[in-house]
Formats: sequence, C-alpha cells, structure tokens
Amino acid sequence: MKNRNGRIEKLIKQFHLGNSIIEISPITGGLSHRMYKVVTDSGIYAVKELNPGIMKREEAYSNFVFSEKVSSLAKENGMPVISAIKLENEVIRQVGSDFFMVFPYLEGKLLKSEEITEKHCAIMGEMLAKLHLIDFSNVEEETRKQREIQKIDWNSYLVLAKKENKSYVTMLEQNGDLLDELCEKSNMAVLEANQDLVVSHRDLDRKNVMWQNENPFIIDWEASGYINPLIELMVVAWNWAGGDVGKFEVCKFEMMVKHYQKFVKRKFDERLDKIVYAGIYDGLQWVKYNLERSLCIGNSYQADEIQLAENEIRQSIGEIEYYVSQINKMVEILKKN
Repeated sequence: MKNRNGRIEKLIKQFHLGNSIIEISPITGGLSHRMYKVVTDSGIYAVKELNPGIMKREEAYSNFVFSEKVSSLAKENGMPVISAIKLENEVIRQVGSDFFMVFPYLEGKLLKSEEITEKHCAIMGEMLAKLHLIDFSNVEEETRKQREIQKIDWNSYLVLAKKENKSYVTMLEQNGDLLDELCEKSNMAVLEANQDLVVSHRDLDRKNVMWQNENPFIIDWEASGYINPLIELMVVAWNWAGGDVGKFEVCKFEMMVKHYQKFVKRKFDERLDKIVYAGIYDGLQWVKYNLERSLCIGNSYQADEIQLAENEIRQSIGEIEYYVSQINKMVEILKKN
C-alpha cells in the first residue's frame, strides 16, 4: 500500500492536482479495478488504478480511450456523466508499473437493490432512451461494430478448478450442460441482434449510477461500445427491477420500458423470443473472465482478487439461471408495450 500511495502522490503532483496529499483512502465496490478517494490541498479526486491483467491486453488502452470519447460526447449532449480528467491530453497515465485514471470525486451514493423504487426505474428508462438518441457518429469505429461470438470450453475450466479444489466446482459441474446450451443460444442471439446498433454505455446497472437525492450520474464507461438498443433495454431493466439479486419485480421492469418508450419507439418484433438470450451473453463472458482470474490463467492475482472472482462466479451463474427462468415474463411485457 505504501508503494501504491507513493505512485498516486507522484501522479497528483506531476499533473498539478495538488501540492500535498491530505488523505488517500480506498473506495469499495470496484469489481475489476481499484478505486481511491484522494484529498489534496486543491481538490478531491477519485483515482482508478487499472487492473494490470486487463492492461496487458493488446486492445485495453484503445478501449479506455474510446470509452472516454463516448462519455465526453454524452456529457456534451446533456447527460449527467462523470468523465475522466485529461492529464496532458491523455485519459490514462502510467506511473512506474501502474496505470491510473483520475476523475472528479462525486459525493453521492450507489443504491442497494431494496432501495430502488419505480420512480428510479422511470428515471433510468428515460435516461437510457436519451442516451440511445445521441448521435455518436463522431466517435464511431467500424471495427468495433460486430461483436465476436465465442464458444466457451467450460469443461476445461472445470478440470483446472477440480485440481485446485475450488469452492465453485460443484456448481460449475452441475450447470455445465446448461452453460453450454446458453452459450450457443446467446451466440445465436447476438448474431441475430447485430443490426440496428447504437453506441452506448453497455453496463448501466446500479453499481454504475451515483445518486445525489433523485439525481443520477453515470460513472464507469469502460464497457462502452456497440449494442442493439433492445438488448440493452432488457438488460438494464432486468437489473433495476431486481433480477440481479433474484427478486425480479415485474412492475419495475414495466415502468422502465414504458418510460423508455416515451422517447424511443421500439418495435419488439417476432425475433424477440430469440434475441432475449443475448441478454446473458455478457454474463457468460463475465463468468469466463472470473474463472480465468480465479485460476490465474494468463496472469497472477492477489488472494483478495481471487476471492472476489470466486464470489462473482457463484453469484453470476445463479443470476444466469434466474434470468432464464424469467425470460417468458420479460418477453410478455416487451411485446405488450
């Protein structure tokens, strides 16, 4: 921690964000990166230390740059957005072996699932609609449009997990056939939905929206890219309606869809029964990513990050199972709206 604090202090001073550091304290909640509240003699900042495993990926740097272009343009179009502070015209800076991004610190709160009301869902439905109406042509990149589908070899992860006696072995073993089936269905759904794409946030669940009273601010644009707007509406409504915690509330889901439709009229056609499975594509990829973190595939991780990954595996598989059990309800709501 001392070494990390030294690098954060160097970052702050190098880019004139303060002459002295008053406090550096961790912010809880990050699933991939580490966040810190940094108080200096001239301001308060949220500093994101980027995951070294992610930064080893060839496309990582350009992905962050693209996401900040998207967030900046959204902000220019009146969206309540927290964007990275540019440091000498760069959104990412390296200090030693670490990579950092710096954001204005927002004094707000993340809502717990049980705190979300129908009013929050209405607000989020309108905000998502307005986001989908923004012209992002200035930042569009053709090479990012088509989402590559992947066949995931769940059994290969199971073999390694058994060797290491991981806590999630039984869960992975019992759900192997289901995961194979859902991977195939979600891949087909993504191919079916690879049209009418928009640029959007793509991870607009409750962990990425800070609230000041009834006013939302969108944070963490890292996943920004192309998505079929119907798929994003389904996934966002699912999360804000409690689906991610196994307490799906139809009234909240319907509220978000109705308020979205006030601004964006989407036709939910006969393809809906197929493309609804695209809503679990990212969830399956998240399970895969956390399996690789848990098993230290391609990189080494600290014990706390491995534990976090294992918790995410169990939680995510459970959520995917629950999503499938509620698909018919979601389709029914979407078709009648």
